[in-house]
Amino acid sequence: MEKSDVAAKYFSPRVSDRERAAFEAGIAIGMAIHQFSGIPIRFEEEARLLEKVIEYAILSQPFKSEARVRISIDIPKDYNPYKYSTLRSRNMDISVVVRYGKAYVKARLRYVPELDYSLAYIEDIGEVDEKEAK
Repeated sequence: MEKSDVAAKYFSPRVSDRERAAFEAGIAIGMAIHQFSGIPIRFEEEARLLEKVIEYAILSQPFKSEARVRISIDIPKDYNPYKYSTLRSRNMDISVVVRYGKAYVKARLRYVPELDYSLAYIEDIGEVDEKEAK
């Protein structure tokens, strides 16, 4: 259990650090998809700025230690004020690292063409080195 987690008492004592880290990673990815999908993007600079905003939003959540967001979206080339692209989960490539207690999880969301689906999955999971945990 994470020593600084004041909400730990609400979770079953049977939830391991690894399970909690995986849960927290899912929360971060779900937030990014549902909070930011639908945002209109008209200029490339907006996409770059939005990447940083999403990263900071993820890092503002408990136990998130790293976040990387890349947005790949077709931006209209003309300056018609009525043309813009709308951000969708398939445009986002998100990596998040969660550290909870003795565990870490690296999770990712990315569009997988083979599946024609934006897949959220665990890339790595394990125990934090004792030296790192302190």
